[in-house]
Amino acid sequence: MAQLNGRTATAEQLAAVAVANYGHFTTLRVTEGRTRGLDAHLERLADGNRRVFGTRLDGALVRECLRRAVPGRGTVVARVSLVGAPTVREPDVLVTLRAAPEPGRPMRLRTVHTERALPDLKHVGTFAQHYHARAAREAGFDDALFVTSGGHVAETSVGTVGLLDAGGGVVWPQGPALTGTTGQLLTRALRRRAVPVTHRPVPLAEVGRFTAAFVCNAVTLLRPVTGIDDLVLPGHSDALAPLREAYEAIPEHPL
Repeated sequence: MAQLNGRTATAEQLAAVAVANYGHFTTLRVTEGRTRGLDAHLERLADGNRRVFGTRLDGALVRECLRRAVPGRGTVVARVSLVGAPTVREPDVLVTLRAAPEPGRPMRLRTVHTERALPDLKHVGTFAQHYHARAAREAGFDDALFVTSGGHVAETSVGTVGLLDAGGGVVWPQGPALTGTTGQLLTRALRRRAVPVTHRPVPLAEVGRFTAAFVCNAVTLLRPVTGIDDLVLPGHSDALAPLREAYEAIPEHPL
């Protein structure tokens, strides 16, 4: 299902969006018309609108478009895109829905030395991400792990990488990567529980020293990483239980 500015999108409108391929977006997991971190998603869209279109975000319009598109029952993944030709200042609001995947499935990652263009912006130019993710799947992995030229962990094609140390603290690798909304929410929740959270560069060679590794995003939430290339990781779901508990305690708010 796709709606443009609160109305069912036509094939011609979607074709124009696809050809222009200019804009930015955010993705939410919505259950029974409620979601976590709506403020963080709107902040991301507001920042994207300033940078991509040079204009302020109409947050009320975005929420109205979301409410019109998202059903009040069940769980769906809603993608909100602000799109238009590079010359426009008032982009269209495109909301698309798809079925929500099962959260929390373990995964294996294949490293690739690359980084996204404008990695701190969630923009629609995602060819390279999909290309590397597809190559990883064809090699028998679940996703690609982006590693810098200096050998530091950055992100996966669509998720934030987190590491759990022996003391139960969380380390977010610093690098050229998108600041994930789920990671932001989890950081706030953990700090309220006095769980240590740090951000620092993490060489790929150090990953095996951590108790557990995981990938998080708004769609699949927390997924344990059981391996990177030939490295086998513990992937203990129990180790991530406190993180899941902290995330699930975050209040959900209606759209």
